[in-house]
Amino acid sequence: MAWISKRSTGIYCKIDCVWVLLFLLTALAWAQPAGPLKPVFPDDTQDPKQAGGAELLEAVCPGHVLIGEHVECKVVCPEGSGFSGEDFEWELRRVLRGHFLSPTSDDTVLSMGGCESHALNFGGTILLTRRAGKWMRLWYKGEIPTGECHRVKLESGREILICYGSYGGQGNVWTDLYFEDLLMPLSALMSGKEGTVFSAFDNSYTCCWNSQNESKPVRITRITMERVEFQTAADGAFRGLSVFGRHGERSMTVAQVEACTDEQIPTRPHRGLDFRPLTKPYRVDFRFDDGRMVRVRSRPGGPK
Repeated sequence: MAWISKRSTGIYCKIDCVWVLLFLLTALAWAQPAGPLKPVFPDDTQDPKQAGGAELLEAVCPGHVLIGEHVECKVVCPEGSGFSGEDFEWELRRVLRGHFLSPTSDDTVLSMGGCESHALNFGGTILLTRRAGKWMRLWYKGEIPTGECHRVKLESGREILICYGSYGGQGNVWTDLYFEDLLMPLSALMSGKEGTVFSAFDNSYTCCWNSQNESKPVRITRITMERVEFQTAADGAFRGLSVFGRHGERSMTVAQVEACTDEQIPTRPHRGLDFRPLTKPYRVDFRFDDGRMVRVRSRPGGPK
């Protein structure tokens, strides 16, 4: 329990403001159109209905594929999933075909949703490979998000993925670039940071409110990604990438935190206040070196 000031009326009321404010900030983070904008990213995934998704899903749950609003596998959640054995909608969200096992293999990634919790990115990935003219399921792994990915070629000719995604709550939003090698898939986004290349953080909708000590507001950080560019060699092998965006930070006084919080509550009149920090453009470059992404430069003062 904590005290929250309603400055417009001079009335002080004791409420469970921690949970109320967290709820409002969480809702606000996802509802505001002024939040992090989707960057220019060369997504190679396809809509399941345009990419033969129903046929591909038949290799996973033969005879139980349903095509409606979504392409679904009408069986209980698979063993090893977060909701194993539960009767939830296990739907195919995106499809991506490539050479993920070898330079000559014919493989497909199925981005699935419905059988994992928020902490496991609400979904996972199925890897199929084509042998003797038939699709064969190799594995399903939760917490591996492949809904928005770009294929890049190694010097061997085999392909890996560079992916983009975001997650958050309570007014905090992270937007990540991460890589997935389907021979050694790594957890990403909410479930882990093993393959993260770059992470853009935005807590501008928290109003800097510090639940541990309201007299010491946290610092506002706003990092956005606007464009991702890939570099390749003459033979098409992946060499690195560059991230372009904007970055800004600011501190807040206790009075500013209260004014900002008042702005976020729907029942109170809005005064058009905007406490987000001013931002400046940045560029961060990465080199792909022996299976790792190495940060080589940041200019002109990009986020750390």
